[in-house]
Amino acid sequence: MTDTEIHNLFTVAKSRGIKPIDVLEALANNGRQIYLSIKEELLGLMVFEGIEENGDPSTYSVKKNIYPVTPGSRVELWEALDRGEEQADLNIRIPWESSPNKIKDHFIVRVSTHFPSMLEIDYQDYCFLPQSLETVPDPVLPSSPTKPKRLFPKTSPISIFIDEQISGGRYDWQKAWSELRDKIADDKNTKTEDMKLHNFGGKEAFVRRTMKPTSNKLDYAIEYQEDGVPTIKTVSRQGFGRMFRKALKKSRTLSDSPK
Repeated sequence: MTDTEIHNLFTVAKSRGIKPIDVLEALANNGRQIYLSIKEELLGLMVFEGIEENGDPSTYSVKKNIYPVTPGSRVELWEALDRGEEQADLNIRIPWESSPNKIKDHFIVRVSTHFPSMLEIDYQDYCFLPQSLETVPDPVLPSSPTKPKRLFPKTSPISIFIDEQISGGRYDWQKAWSELRDKIADDKNTKTEDMKLHNFGGKEAFVRRTMKPTSNKLDYAIEYQEDGVPTIKTVSRQGFGRMFRKALKKSRTLSDSPK
């Protein structure tokens, strides 16, 4: 990947009138990658997955290049951004240049990351990003208080489902997850041709129960496929909870903003 193919995540967020965490969330929900741009050679710590490390931590000199952030560290990044932080240690994947005994095609190094200057996204992923968030007033009835309504650019049927739950006054993400997975989604063994097509705010999709590996366990999940779209996407229970809490936080922020 060349410099012309990537763009700074924070710059993109600003140009769209949204927050960096919204960019991260939109890309994560659509299975897209986040990259780290190393502009000058720096030292990182080797991460030995599933292997007990002996002695002092091993350092590795990371060369100037663009590296993908690991799935586990994308979660760490989301949590750091949610806390308003601009720096943290993240894991990146570095491909093996040559190794006759390699088991994987990459190894992992943990590096200190300054989010505003180092986080990058692929320009081809712009299509997954929302525009700025807007509010418009609902019609006000004589006996009803004014209540702002959110107009969220939806990137997935799951985002639409969450927004509909919150708009309907259902604020418990676990109950919303149970509604989606247990009542709407088809059984994991349902044949594709037998699956029911569901409508989520104008977007039609097939939804089926499944399981998904997370950073430290196997989590309950759903997989969905929009009608006419070949890609199948997966959302874990943990990921759904993060999406719901974020959407609820935005909803309350908009409700509390001056009219």
